[in-house]
Amino acid sequence: MISDGSALPDGADLNPVLSGHARWLSNLGFDALTAALNTDGRDTPTVALSAVPGDVSVFHLVHTRAEHAGQIRQALEDAGRAVVTDNDLRAVVVAARVLTELRRMRRPTDQSAVVIVDIDELIDMGALLMAIGVRNLVFCRQADVAFPLSRATHDADVVVDLRPAPVHNPRTPGPTRPLVVPLPAPADSLAVLPGLLAALADTQAARLHVDVLAAVAQMLATTTAPGFALATLDPALTDDIAWAVRQALRHPRGG
Repeated sequence: MISDGSALPDGADLNPVLSGHARWLSNLGFDALTAALNTDGRDTPTVALSAVPGDVSVFHLVHTRAEHAGQIRQALEDAGRAVVTDNDLRAVVVAARVLTELRRMRRPTDQSAVVIVDIDELIDMGALLMAIGVRNLVFCRQADVAFPLSRATHDADVVVDLRPAPVHNPRTPGPTRPLVVPLPAPADSLAVLPGLLAALADTQAARLHVDVLAAVAQMLATTTAPGFALATLDPALTDDIAWAVRQALRHPRGG
C-alpha cells in the first residue's frame, strides 16, 4: 500500500490513511504493508521498492495525483511489480455502469455515443471504454468548450462525467437527455480490489493491462441489474473478479 498523498486534502496526514487501508486489507486476509512516498522526490519508485520485502509482487497506489501515479506505476512495472491504483478501481466501476445502462436502454455498445467530460481525473478511461467495445467516443473538457456543456453532450447516449464536483446531478435519459454516469468515490469502488489483488498475486503478473480491467468491468455488468450497486464487498464477488482476471491474463487479446 503506497502513496505520495498528493491527492489528499491539504494538511491531511498520510500515514493514518495508509494504515487504515492496510488494516482493511489485513482483515480480508492479505499481508498488507505501507510506504509513504515523497511527492517531490524523483526516486519514489525506488523508495517504494526498498521499503517493502522483496517478495511483495503487487502494489496498491492510492491518493496520488494522476500525473504522479503514471510515473510511479511505470517505474514499478518496469521492475516487474504489478500496480493497482485507486483510479483503476473507479474506472472499472464507471465502465461497468456504462455497460449496464446501455444494456438497459437496449443500445449496442459498439453503436453507442459516449462523451467523457474532463478525463484528467481518470486518464485511462477512454482506453478502458474502447476495450469494452465503445467505438464512438468524444472527449470534452469543460474549460475548453465555447458553448454550454449540454450542447456538447446533446447527441450522446451516455455522458461519463469525471469532474470531481459535477455541476448537474445524474439525469434520467430521455429523447434529448443522455444518461450521466458520475465519478464514483474511491470508497464506492473498493470492493473490486480484493479479487484483483488475489489474482495478480497468484499469477505473479508483472503489470495490469487495460484488457484485464475490461474483463472485470464486463463481468460486473453481466452480473448486476441496471440501477443496483455494482460492487458490494462479498466473497463471491471477490472470487468472480479473481476468475475474470486470471482468464484475461491467460488469454490476452491477440495472444
